[in-house]
Amino acid sequence: MRAFIAVFVAVLTAVLLLPAIALAQSASLPGEWLTYRDRFVGADGRVVDTGNKGVSHTEGQGWAMLFAENFDDRATFDRIWDWIREKLRRPQGALFSWRWDPNAKDPVADANNATDGDTLIAWALMLAARRWHAPVYAHEARRIVVDIREKLIKPVGDGLVLLPGIDGFTRKDGEVIVNPSYYVYPALEAFPRLDPSPKWARLRADGLKLLSKARFGKWDLTSDWVTIDSAGGVAPFTQVPPRFGYDAIRIPLYLIWGREATNTRLADEMRFWDGFTDKPVPAWVDVTNGAVAPFPAPNGFQAIIDLVRARLHDKPTAPPQIDDKDDYYSASLILLARLAGRATGY
Repeated sequence: MRAFIAVFVAVLTAVLLLPAIALAQSASLPGEWLTYRDRFVGADGRVVDTGNKGVSHTEGQGWAMLFAENFDDRATFDRIWDWIREKLRRPQGALFSWRWDPNAKDPVADANNATDGDTLIAWALMLAARRWHAPVYAHEARRIVVDIREKLIKPVGDGLVLLPGIDGFTRKDGEVIVNPSYYVYPALEAFPRLDPSPKWARLRADGLKLLSKARFGKWDLTSDWVTIDSAGGVAPFTQVPPRFGYDAIRIPLYLIWGREATNTRLADEMRFWDGFTDKPVPAWVDVTNGAVAPFPAPNGFQAIIDLVRARLHDKPTAPPQIDDKDDYYSASLILLARLAGRATGY
């Protein structure tokens, strides 16, 4: 009887202490990550895009894995990673279907991948393997990295390009469609440690050359999507609005984070943003005619603008905090800018 009581007390004590233990662990995490995690990451590990009908995609899953690794939250990292593997793994290979729609009869109606999402997931796994001394993460990362190299790096003209997905971005005439913001430069710099191929260094160099060509209109800004013809000529992709906007805003972020930023590479964006000192920066600008969005950019854009300004003036700054008005994308950009700033001293 005494043994039973002792065991009962021990179990009861453990149960009663669980909330306190969880609270203590949570308190050790910075508030900015807790705010993001509690608002956008479900208990099952699904990252919810609150500005896009509650869908999820590999981009968001990958970003959240980066955040969880950076803030040493392995439990959340594993939940996110488990959800990706269960819901988005493609039948063949190591890549993932890009989108999961909870409102659709078939949540994964489009099985195509998104290369930036796969890149972010692989990079997060690499970082997690080092932080938590877990080789299994590195093994999974390498499988993804090799698939990206073999299936998504394509010679066009005299250079290599990174296709946005396996299907639908190469035309019969040899022209390809590219999203310059999919070049996650810090990840591309890291990948040769798992997959020592010379293609990675060449891809980074050719991606920078692409950015120097993809400058359009009076502001010399890069559009969210571009086309590259068989001779290497670059133009805005005509089947979407030719805007420097919600995708291209990530280009200077990844340049700084990957230590590929120079004053020349950031000058045009900063010149455009500096034209709005007396009014909010617009959410997008048409690179062909200069028309701007009739609504301001969200806080996440301002976080990247602040990061660029800090880099240009060699003066560290703190990005804005996530507030109640920030949706998933804006909040993600704020945290990304903070991580990039920490990694580079800005």
